[in-house]
Amino acid sequence: MVDSLLMIKAEEILDKIEKGKPVEYENVIIYGDLDLHRLDLPFNKAKQRIVKSIIKIEYSVIKGDVFFDHAAFCGLVDFDGTSFTKAANFSGSHFQEDAGFSDAQFQREANFTRSHFAIDANFSRAKFNDADFGRARFDKYFHLANAKVYTLNLSDAVFSEGSSIHLKDFNFSRIVVRWNIIKEHIPFNGSVYLTLTKNFRNQEQFEDQDDCYYQYRKEKQSLSHRIFPKLFDYLAWISCGYGVRPSHTILLSLFIIFLFAGIFWAGNALTPDAMNSHSQALSIVSPNDAFYFSSMEFLGKTPQNFSIIEGYEVLTVIETLLGWLLMALFLVTLSRVMLR
Repeated sequence: MVDSLLMIKAEEILDKIEKGKPVEYENVIIYGDLDLHRLDLPFNKAKQRIVKSIIKIEYSVIKGDVFFDHAAFCGLVDFDGTSFTKAANFSGSHFQEDAGFSDAQFQREANFTRSHFAIDANFSRAKFNDADFGRARFDKYFHLANAKVYTLNLSDAVFSEGSSIHLKDFNFSRIVVRWNIIKEHIPFNGSVYLTLTKNFRNQEQFEDQDDCYYQYRKEKQSLSHRIFPKLFDYLAWISCGYGVRPSHTILLSLFIIFLFAGIFWAGNALTPDAMNSHSQALSIVSPNDAFYFSSMEFLGKTPQNFSIIEGYEVLTVIETLLGWLLMALFLVTLSRVMLR
């Protein structure tokens, strides 16, 4: 099939680019290197070669190296369905219009480091070995749906406000990125979030793993309309941050201690053991005493020098049970976060 395609020399394409003519080919084989360094092209202030031609090379095979690095593409760049058999270097380039690489195949490393995509960067269904987008900038959409790659490098990439990265059914072995770079730019998809969580765990990026899972649960909770699952998710959030935030357990524990302390103090529910007169107790029991009593009950210990008056005993039982539950939950959450 490939051998029956029309054969085009790379020099023919380069000549059109140098003259600013449209480059439009489909179902061809290109022999030779597509190297912009050979051309007499003007430079912009960023020291990029200005390419005015529309470049559409679709469903073709490029047999040579492609050196389109440090170029400013003023028009559409479309390599949909094209196979790059050797180097594909677009590093440091500025795509001012759409950059189309859907269904493209990169048989060697695809280098897009420090590239700037002003509109769409469409790599849907593309196949890579390794793809390097380190320090690249995306102003609109980065499509990787149904694409396949071994390693995708997005370290220090920049996603502008309003931009998004689409990873639905994206098949990869490893993504090199920090969660805080992409977290505001991924449309919610449960399988995508869980796959990223696994990716971070495999690379021992445990903080990113926890943050990704936490956001997955938060967004899943906000989208749920079923009462009981939503209530369970809310309890999981407030009690332990979905199992990855021990600080939530500590804050909830302090809230419960202060809540019961307030009830005991405001309700005059405590009496010093040495006092026989209730009126004397009112003038002696302070908020600090109530906090001490509540803390001991929460920890399941017997408070010293204070007793609960009749009618409030059930509150001490409830607080002690809550304390046991939260302490156990804290230990489980802490061990999950710390011991791995």
